Amino acid sequence: MSEENSGILVGQKGNVTVVRIMGKGTHLNSHYLKQFLLQGIGEKPRAIHIDLSQCNYLDSTFLGMLAGLGCKMKERSLPSIRLINGTERIIGMLEGLGIDRLFELVKEQAAADGLKELKTASLSLEERSREMLEAHEKLVEVSPQNEVKFRDVIALLHEKTPPSSKS
Repeated sequence: MSEENSGILVGQKGNVTVVRIMGKGTHLNSHYLKQFLLQGIGEKPRAIHIDLSQCNYLDSTFLGMLAGLGCKMKERSLPSIRLINGTERIIGMLEGLGIDRLFELVKEQAAADGLKELKTASLSLEERSREMLEAHEKLVEVSPQNEVKFRDVIALLHEKTPPSSKS
């Protein structure tokens, strides 16, 4: 597995989209998972289970992406994303940012098998910066106490990221 997509395995089990994060979830791979999951809930809304048993780190961009997806599920009246088998460290990260309430946290559940590596494509620096900015802004939107933690990152990303051409 390459550094960019390392550790993201995906599959469908009945009406559930299953994801397993292996190692680190970071700004290098959050975009690909976001696109995969948004496509899935756009085509045929289904439950999302994310297995964190093999995950040892999530950066703030990845956590912000998860928060955004959690909000989108609530907006569409879909079931909360189920985060499965998270370590104390990972759960602590979610709680520390005040985003744990967006998810259903399940301590022990059998891991799914037959998952395949998430396919990726190249992402421009501009696109990556925009995704990082959106993720950090979402963390502040969900929990305003995060503004102090991420104000400098957001300011820098605003400086470095051209405005979106989307209307």
